[in-house]
Amino acid sequence: MNELITSLTEKAGITAEQAHKAVETIKDFVKEKFPMMAGAVDNLFASAPEATAPSAVIDPTAPKAAESQSILDKISDVIPGEKGQKVEDFAKDAANKAEDLAKDAAHKAEEVFDNVKEKLSGFFSGDKK
Repeated sequence: MNELITSLTEKAGITAEQAHKAVETIKDFVKEKFPMMAGAVDNLFASAPEATAPSAVIDPTAPKAAESQSILDKISDVIPGEKGQKVEDFAKDAANKAEDLAKDAAHKAEEVFDNVKEKLSGFFSGDKK
């Protein structure tokens, strides 16, 4: 939850208190629209600090001891039993594959850029390749 609030404060340019209220509003909305998921939503956002006053500001530079786990590590907490663990493992595997694909795509794009740059520099310098 802190990770989400920090992301909102950075990307949306809002205060931590505003981000916390936004997340709480979304949480309540999902619970209202999908009452059968209320327990799962509560479990997913269980790590939320209670903002009792505007002074409850999250410092994005502070060490994140409890946040060393990603949201993927919490899936089996929300979905109990062996199925939850399977879903968590599947999600982690998919995330790892997506990360690998993104790295490969970035590497290939860099190679194409370097190739185009080399050909253009040769074109403008008079070299014929």
